[in-house]
Amino acid sequence: MTVASDPSVETGLALRTAIADCLDRRRNALTETVRVVAAHKDTVLHQRACAMAIPMLYAHWEGFAKEVLQLYVEFLEQSVVAQREVHSSLLAYSWSGAFNKLKGTLTHEKKVDLIERFLGSLSNALAFEQREREIDTKSNLLFKVLEDLAQFLCLDIGPMRGQGKKLDALVCRRNNIAHGGREQKLEDSDIEEYRALVVSLMESLEGVLDEAVHASAYRRSPAMRVALESTDTTTARPEVAADAPTPPDDRA
Repeated sequence: MTVASDPSVETGLALRTAIADCLDRRRNALTETVRVVAAHKDTVLHQRACAMAIPMLYAHWEGFAKEVLQLYVEFLEQSVVAQREVHSSLLAYSWSGAFNKLKGTLTHEKKVDLIERFLGSLSNALAFEQREREIDTKSNLLFKVLEDLAQFLCLDIGPMRGQGKKLDALVCRRNNIAHGGREQKLEDSDIEEYRALVVSLMESLEGVLDEAVHASAYRRSPAMRVALESTDTTTARPEVAADAPTPPDDRA
């Protein structure tokens, strides 16, 4: 597909609306989870309800992150931006499938084929293969995993760095419960704290994506785009100095 106009403004509004709807839905589900725990207070099932709430709270964080990052990838494709105009990290992520096919026997022919495909696609719109669209959270969305995904998609999650240790603690606690580890006493205040953390993480990620759309963070700077476009032109011959010796005439 050859790039025509840039519809990123319209698709950006659609993305913001979709993320806001997703956040509202997840926020309501989190509130319902806390209500279930509160309903079992002072009963023999209270600790069990607390333990069951932790994986649910985490699941909404991972589910939200996966869903909105998928929406962001769809936004990038619908923006119809030329591959030469996007950052190298994002371009490398979109080409992950092609790179994976080079594993094993790496013949010269495979290298040439990939280079030809790459050079021939720079004017085409950015596109992702199905695996990259699905967003791999490793089933343990620790802060380091989030950092890697942010790097792939050219997102600045610096504002979320202060939440990293708390997020990792939630993931570890969820894993301990999910894998039948030693039970730890939980209070309603613990569940509320984790609920607030998940809401804060989701709102922060919403802000990161909103800023990325507003700043077109996926695009190269104009200077970088000009430099890359110059590679499509025929390379000029090196200039010969005025006092350079004249090469001999073989016909003499």
